[in-house]
Amino acid sequence: MNSYLVIALSAVLLALAIATPIELNEDQKALAKQHGEQCAAELNLTEEEKAKVKAKDFKNPTENIKCFANCFFEKVGTLKDGEIQEAVVLEKLGAFIGEEKTKAALEKCKSIKGENKCDTAVKLHECFETFKEVKA
Repeated sequence: MNSYLVIALSAVLLALAIATPIELNEDQKALAKQHGEQCAAELNLTEEEKAKVKAKDFKNPTENIKCFANCFFEKVGTLKDGEIQEAVVLEKLGAFIGEEKTKAALEKCKSIKGENKCDTAVKLHECFETFKEVKA
């Protein structure tokens, strides 16, 4: 995957998590949608689970939704085997929201671990979601 795609996908994922408005071009949006559709298909998400993901409703997630988060994070390069890829996040997301804000989010969230890599992905998403309330 070329670095442009990694930048775009990392930005999409973490922008959703941090709720930072980032304008993506049509190619970036299409690629993010493609990855989401691939993960949904790989995990055989139900229509109800797809609706929850589309609505960004990660409260009381099913195991499939947790694994969707992991799949998506792995496709964008921000997670690998349940481990946050700090260098990728700093390099790619920092270009969009600034290095200091990215470092602050990473510092708060990087040590979070769940019961498995899918649970970890959702817990990281929740952490970044709460970060949007912190004044950076």
